[in-house]
Amino acid sequence: GPAIAWGDSRGELGVIACGRCATCDLEVVASRDLLLVAGMRPVQRDRLRAAGIETIDHLADAVAAPKGMNPDTFAMLQTQARLQLSAPAGTGNAVALEAGQPPAMPPYEVVAPAALGALPRPDLGDLFFDFEGDPLYTEFTEFTELTVDADATVWGIDYLFGWVDVREQYTAVWAHSFAEERAALETFLDFIDVHRVQHPDFHIYHYAPYEPTHLLTMAARYGTREADLDRLLRDGVFVDLYPIVRRALRVGSRSYSIKKLEPLYMGAEVRTSAVQKGDDSIVRYVEARALREDGLDAAAQEIFDDLADYNRYDCVSTRRLRDWLVDHARAAGLRPTPDPEPDERAYEPSPRAVALAAAATTHPHDSAEAACLRLGAAAIDYYPREAKSFWATHFLRLREPLSLWEETRDVLSVDAARSRVVEQWHHPEGKSERRRVELRGEMAPGTRLSAGSSPFAVYELPAPFPFDAPPRWIHCTRTVTVVEVLDDGAVVEELAVDGNTWEELPIALTPQAPPSAGRQQAAIDEWADAVLAASPQLPADAATDILARRPPRTLRRASGESGLPAAHGDDVDAILRAVLALDRSYLAVQGPPGTGKTYVGSHVIARLVAEYGYKVGVVAQSHAVVEHMLGRIVAAGIAPELVGKAPKDPSAPGIPFTVIAKNAMAGFTAEHAGTGFVVGGTAWDFAHEARIPRQSLDLLVIDEAGQFSLASTIAVSLAAPRLLLLGDPQQLPQVSQGTHPEPVDTSALGWVMDGADVIPPEYGYFLARTWRMHPRVAEPVSRLSYGG
Repeated sequence: GPAIAWGDSRGELGVIACGRCATCDLEVVASRDLLLVAGMRPVQRDRLRAAGIETIDHLADAVAAPKGMNPDTFAMLQTQARLQLSAPAGTGNAVALEAGQPPAMPPYEVVAPAALGALPRPDLGDLFFDFEGDPLYTEFTEFTELTVDADATVWGIDYLFGWVDVREQYTAVWAHSFAEERAALETFLDFIDVHRVQHPDFHIYHYAPYEPTHLLTMAARYGTREADLDRLLRDGVFVDLYPIVRRALRVGSRSYSIKKLEPLYMGAEVRTSAVQKGDDSIVRYVEARALREDGLDAAAQEIFDDLADYNRYDCVSTRRLRDWLVDHARAAGLRPTPDPEPDERAYEPSPRAVALAAAATTHPHDSAEAACLRLGAAAIDYYPREAKSFWATHFLRLREPLSLWEETRDVLSVDAARSRVVEQWHHPEGKSERRRVELRGEMAPGTRLSAGSSPFAVYELPAPFPFDAPPRWIHCTRTVTVVEVLDDGAVVEELAVDGNTWEELPIALTPQAPPSAGRQQAAIDEWADAVLAASPQLPADAATDILARRPPRTLRRASGESGLPAAHGDDVDAILRAVLALDRSYLAVQGPPGTGKTYVGSHVIARLVAEYGYKVGVVAQSHAVVEHMLGRIVAAGIAPELVGKAPKDPSAPGIPFTVIAKNAMAGFTAEHAGTGFVVGGTAWDFAHEARIPRQSLDLLVIDEAGQFSLASTIAVSLAAPRLLLLGDPQQLPQVSQGTHPEPVDTSALGWVMDGADVIPPEYGYFLARTWRMHPRVAEPVSRLSYGG
């Protein structure tokens, strides 16, 4: 039959188009679709179309907002549509220009002059900064300074750091390798340190959040100057002009990229270089590198010069835009905004991390000892880096428009028309005033909400409740509690603020704050102290063995026997004998899906408790995984009174093990110390010396160790002299918030296996038989993922 026409959703079939690719753009322009309107979200387009408003022309002529759409939102979109219709290029049609003729100036309106007040006072030391980058650059080296993990391929390089001062004098720092990118970062920050002494009130202006975001990633990736950069960000030195433009202005352009705004303030100074767009710069850069590799240095340099001119123009454009905005702010009688007070969440590298990194340099760089010490150094600052990354992203969301971050993981962009108040403000007996709100909308890919979690509800400023917003923020937040998870949102409960209530709904839910790492951090620090005390040797303990990728140390080796006990078809017995033989070390067991990993693990634990009186702990990334294993241990024959945990939901029916209070773990273990027991918990529990005294267990089992980070493994390792890693790193890895200088966010099991499809036999056991799939179904999986 005929092709589906543009805009035909085929009813319940719900056919949709991305609206962004080149093919869709042709249809958008030809049909004068609402997607022509800058800032138009798909959910807004759907609501307008449902009300009979299907084109940009219809929107400009509409007399009222459709039911369910915020009148202010409608007015903003309608103003945008009217301005675009009055602009030559506002509806996507190409506009022919004579040679040397500058683009026509788009119409604009200052719709919120107060937003221009976010600009700081101009200073003679102000700088205007821009990157050029190649997102597909990588270095295929077996071993580099960047990473000790040969399989952790890093993509993307910012090959040109460029800036101009108020006199438009241009400085460029080039980087054609990761090593040079690190050097460029350090050169840039060295310059900023000196410049700030000379100009203490200066600012670094940029357009959109790319520059500070990439600087943060770079500093974390290379483990250098993180504290310096964190200080600049906390002190408000970086100023993003994009959110100021988006709040203050409406411009008759489909795009608010800086290149589309330049006719407003650049006059006749149009771009003349061969590079006109960011995509062009990437292609040209790759071309220049290829020419240089072929020995055509002159041709390559010509392209590099053109790229530098393109970058210089972007920096000058940022400077002229700042001045143009300042002129409008002055015309509105606004005064400059002071810089924010530095946030208390400062990041400083740990002295222990510095000491371990220094100790690593006393060993050959490629040695296992050096890699272990570098990983240890990164592990010490793992949790602070994770927290730093979270808060940097969180505060960025409060300064940037929703359109820039609504598609990031764990964000719910709220659709007010589909959301409602479930319970109005009320006072439950003995509790503070609260309400329940059903929030529905668009969830970013990969978003997972869970009942009981505490995400942030994001509101637009001015806040509907008492809130002291720092300068340059455009949003404010409140912590809420998820009561129920929906297919397209959640029911949340929020509390009144100092007796103040409000009717407004939030515009988004964003990820909850990371938990405090106090106990894990203390445990990692304790492990690090032992490593430093043993230097220049490495200590003999399970965590150090894992980091150094040493095969498990066993009493068998001490007695002259080689390797681990052979399975001979009985995995449970072989693993049991191997655990008993461990000499303050670890054992790894890789179990692909359907191979009975939980069965094997639970029966090994059951026999250790029943036959040898072992005191066993079970830890994993989630309560559900731990509780599932505990249930299987009881099913394997261990009395429920010997298996205990503080469950995630104590009221859940049919809990098969002994329910203990969160603070009663020490009492449970002491009560059953003579008989052996199994206790389950989180990393926080096993790193907590008051709950599980150091080395008081005989064995700690890390279930789903393919999702359990090296840093967390170090933290829990102090609970027992032996570790059993159960899992499969080829399944989903743990999600990490931050970027780290070493792959300390890699899973413990994945690190030990070092990229192998199947664990080498000297490190542990591979469960080869699947009980879940027919052999003909399992065969391609085995061949493609597990070496046949």
